Amino acid sequence: MQKKHKLLSLLLAGMLSVNVCGCTMQANDDSSGSSKTEAGDSDGAKDEKSDGEKSDSKDTERRPQDDFYDYINYDALMNMEIPYGESAASRFAGESVNDVIEDMIKEIGNSNEKFPDGSNEQLIHDLYRQAIDYKESDAVVNEIMGNCDRILAAKDIQELFVIWGDLVRNYGAQSVFNFNIARDYHDGTRYCIELYSLDTFLGTSMKKIKELSKNCTAANNIARDMHRVMGDDYETADEKGKQMVYLAIDIANATDTENSMTLEKMIATEKTSFADLDSIMSNVDGSVVEMFIGDVINKTDGVYIYDPDQLKAINDLITDENLEKWRSYIFASYLKEMGAYIPESNDILRDYNPESKEAEDKLAAMIVQMNLGTAVSELYAERYYTPELDKGIHDLFDEIIDSYDDLINKADWLTADTRKHLLKKLHGIRLLTTPTPHKQDPKDAKLIGADLYETTINIMKKKTADKIAKLPEKVSLDEVDMSAADFNAQYLPTNCINITVAIMQKPMFDPNGDNAENLGALGSIVGHEIGHAFDSTCINYDPDGKYDPSWINEDDKQVLKERADALSKYYSNYTIMEVYHVDGELTNGENYADLSGIECVTNLIDDEEELKKLFKSYAESWCTLEVDTDAISMLKLDPHSPAKTRVNAVLASNKKFNEVYDLKEGDGMYVAPEERVSRW
Repeated sequence: MQKKHKLLSLLLAGMLSVNVCGCTMQANDDSSGSSKTEAGDSDGAKDEKSDGEKSDSKDTERRPQDDFYDYINYDALMNMEIPYGESAASRFAGESVNDVIEDMIKEIGNSNEKFPDGSNEQLIHDLYRQAIDYKESDAVVNEIMGNCDRILAAKDIQELFVIWGDLVRNYGAQSVFNFNIARDYHDGTRYCIELYSLDTFLGTSMKKIKELSKNCTAANNIARDMHRVMGDDYETADEKGKQMVYLAIDIANATDTENSMTLEKMIATEKTSFADLDSIMSNVDGSVVEMFIGDVINKTDGVYIYDPDQLKAINDLITDENLEKWRSYIFASYLKEMGAYIPESNDILRDYNPESKEAEDKLAAMIVQMNLGTAVSELYAERYYTPELDKGIHDLFDEIIDSYDDLINKADWLTADTRKHLLKKLHGIRLLTTPTPHKQDPKDAKLIGADLYETTINIMKKKTADKIAKLPEKVSLDEVDMSAADFNAQYLPTNCINITVAIMQKPMFDPNGDNAENLGALGSIVGHEIGHAFDSTCINYDPDGKYDPSWINEDDKQVLKERADALSKYYSNYTIMEVYHVDGELTNGENYADLSGIECVTNLIDDEEELKKLFKSYAESWCTLEVDTDAISMLKLDPHSPAKTRVNAVLASNKKFNEVYDLKEGDGMYVAPEERVSRW
């Protein structure tokens, strides 16, 4: 009987993955810390515990007027557990969606049907079977160990980096140059090359390394173990690992670990020409872009560099004096990743990749999803995006657009001319629900190689080639950045919103269900995404999706800024765990969208009982339990407010919520009228 091993697939999207832009609302946002609030400055305002601190006050009466989030979600939170190894758990998303996708992949993978060459089913079936049946071969061992020998034999830093570039382009290895090809948010009709900062070093975050150099221990140990695989004794291998971590410390100290990647930051970043990039990377012979991506220089005019200080620090470290440090890093990162394909070759590699007979089908499904995301997305949409769902989401979208039309028309604090422009932008928003199916090509059947190792490399090369080929082309307005199987929604500055098929499923949305409940759950999400069209950043895009801050007159821009400043101040009064304040400036765009979405959906209902159902559905959709340490760290990084704040802060300022629950001074949710905030 053949042995089964845990196989970690190549991270194919690592170098050139399409990024989700900052204007995103994640209904299952693992980075959103749950919180209770300080509601304004009233005498009755309460600071309470994070959801991570399960209260012992089971018998305490909970009132919607004091903490609506807890009032609705208390029982669910008390029975919720964060899965081992995860940082958060959510009421709706996660397991149910993941299980559906996993079952779909297993069904296709275990089918005896002969699927057409190049079809999504054929690729999924064959890759799944290769993952299930994979066993180590001499050919794979020889190729991987041969590449290790190439790294260890490099005579100087220039030869080493040429080898590294080859491993990245042709074998899917990772590098310190985190290049990405995506749409250009300065001009949404074009694609661009981005260079993100290196955020981890052999699995340890730069933030942790910057905070304390001893956090490099894990990276040291990985390098030590990989050198031991090649025959070094323990002391020699450990010393090589210790020397290597000085690279991590120097890079981390030059890294901006406190700055989150937002659309606003992307827009503020000017494009760097390839010539200027070569000047920054003066210690590398030749073009870094061509070395690590391929032939792209004639297809676009430069690259957006999001952490130039880190890049300069990396360049300063690329010297022959640091040859052995770089050699250890490149070798260790390559062998640790590729060791999953040769777990029987060495006891150390076997320890890093233990047998997992029980989970072989789950791991095979994961490998398929990571490598064939487009195929999985298209098949998921085929199965679950029904005509009934299509009609339901478009009806919901139209209803919310009409509500926004009413709100904008009534916003007499804006000039008539600006309201006219905003309405033009509103009615130009395109709803995207499913990815446009790619044209299936029988030649794609050849992506399936002799074994899993060869197939994943073939897929990686094709993905890279396809993205490079897009660079000189115009972006289609129908193009979506997310898989239909993602539980998510997104506004694109090209004036489109993408609501995925996964987030349209019950209980977030039921086309035959209660309208108030639908509005509170998916309706508030759709309203949120449309709200991004008018948030503090995306308001600078005109109705055609072009970045042009001048399209709104200066007087109204000043009014908008004053309201945004008030919103930042309002949210900065909210805390988690009684101590840690929400960053109202960092979260301003998402808070604007949250506020806007709820104002929109509540504008559609006047009946008190229906409004109660809407508010309940809204609070349930954000029911999230998170590890306290993650909740605290995300306050500095996540452009979304913590989950509880996204409920209580919004509702505390909502006119209809105040009326329905008759909020009074002294109630925990009460905010004095003059301190409330409103989008419209």
